[in-house]
Amino acid sequence: MATAVLNGRLYTVAGDEIWAEAALIENGVFTVVGTTAEVRDAAPADTECIDLQGRMAMPGLHDAHVHLLVSGLKFQHECRITPGVAAEQMVEELAGCGCTGPAVDGEREWLIGGEIFPHAFGEGELDRQVLDEAFPDRPVFLYDHTAHNGMANSRALELAGLDDDVEDPPGGRFIRRPGSRELTGELIEQARWPVMRAIPDYPREVYLEAMRWAVATCHEFGITSVQEAGASAQALRALRELEDAGELHLHVAAHLPWREEGFGMASTADLDRSIAHRAELASAHVDTRFIKIWLDGAPLPPHMTHADLLADGSVDQTNILVPPDQLLEKLRGFDAEGLSVKIHCTGRGSVRAALDAIEGARRDNGPDGPIHEIAHCTFIHDDDYQRLGHLNVVAEMSPALWHTEAFNLPGSYKFGTVLRSGATMTVGSDWINTPNPNLFPALQGMLQWGENSVELPTAIELMTSGGARVVGRSDRRGSVEVGKSADLIVLDRNILEVPTDEVGGTQVLRTLVEGRTVFEREPDLLR
Repeated sequence: MATAVLNGRLYTVAGDEIWAEAALIENGVFTVVGTTAEVRDAAPADTECIDLQGRMAMPGLHDAHVHLLVSGLKFQHECRITPGVAAEQMVEELAGCGCTGPAVDGEREWLIGGEIFPHAFGEGELDRQVLDEAFPDRPVFLYDHTAHNGMANSRALELAGLDDDVEDPPGGRFIRRPGSRELTGELIEQARWPVMRAIPDYPREVYLEAMRWAVATCHEFGITSVQEAGASAQALRALRELEDAGELHLHVAAHLPWREEGFGMASTADLDRSIAHRAELASAHVDTRFIKIWLDGAPLPPHMTHADLLADGSVDQTNILVPPDQLLEKLRGFDAEGLSVKIHCTGRGSVRAALDAIEGARRDNGPDGPIHEIAHCTFIHDDDYQRLGHLNVVAEMSPALWHTEAFNLPGSYKFGTVLRSGATMTVGSDWINTPNPNLFPALQGMLQWGENSVELPTAIELMTSGGARVVGRSDRRGSVEVGKSADLIVLDRNILEVPTDEVGGTQVLRTLVEGRTVFEREPDLLR
């Protein structure tokens, strides 16, 4: 059945015809975009009509960085600890959370949760003995506030085969009690891998429920296409199951993790197998021609695992997770296969190292390879902005927390500088580090970022057609145009007319994906 969207203010993000009044949707695509009279004349007799009553509609949003399955697990199946609580309250909350974790040989269930804020603990309190007293037999693993580090009790360390004799792995560190080799249970970066690999998989029903909830949450906030920045095999299987059941109404560019056993939820060998068999993991709504590489950690205390530059401008290799020669080799290979690579970089040093590797791949393979991205782009050295555009590298800005004063990092997220350099930019929520994938507060923040602010039409384009272009789908979606996927959101206000301070409070009243209503805030309001 056809659907007609009438009597609205449709912001098309399409060339000179930036506004329209109505649109006709047939077989999931826009077939007429124009006036209400034009759409009524073209509409078949049994067309469903949605009267916008003058409200603003626009293309669905593109979130350039989400973690769908992990967010679904985090907010629906894991223990949530009140931010910033000390050890005693943390243990009380864990004991009372009632969450059911995956089981070890059908016996003791794992207790998984977070987040730990290390600064909330007194000296010597961030130690596994705090967890051991409350959970002597049950394995416990807790993420910290960066999601890059974790905390394990003695039972979890035992199941992972870790004891005090273990050496620090490349790209990771075991925190030890002062003056000894005794493990505290705190695991930094790749040191958390053995514990995470010891955690069994949840039942498939849990993964499916978590994914279904995550997709529905995206719809609630007007997100109709995403880049899944850690497309584990578990996530891909859940997406395929939703697809096969006709329930997946979200465009997913799936970035398959390379050599990141934590976020990848599998061994390095299994991750390599997923990449090799990526075509078998694709479906109508899931594109698997994308790779994710983690090059450093997070620029947050107390561990500060991001990679910066040395005084001479060279890359400080201390926190680099992939050696330069190996990064170049893998990137050259992925580039030659036509795979777009998203590289996690949160420091000036890792950004430079990523650009150096991309430059090497362009030199060896030619300049016309696929678009590559630098994820987060929290900090970029002034000398490297021009390289982004020159090398056809996208600056992906996330997590979308710059509007939150507690997370403001001085000199970070230079939106205006990126755009003035001629580079392409996308915006991602990095949902897992944010409570939800709502991009409207971030949109307002981009308009109020001092000399690095951007104009609202530009910001909207970055979150819609710009995102479609980066994932190679600008011919199919990202704007309200004839022949494109009918991905449309109806807003409770016209964000181009309200005061800037009111943009962040925007609510989505209705979300359509391929012409199908997948979210309604108040059913029948627009009928």
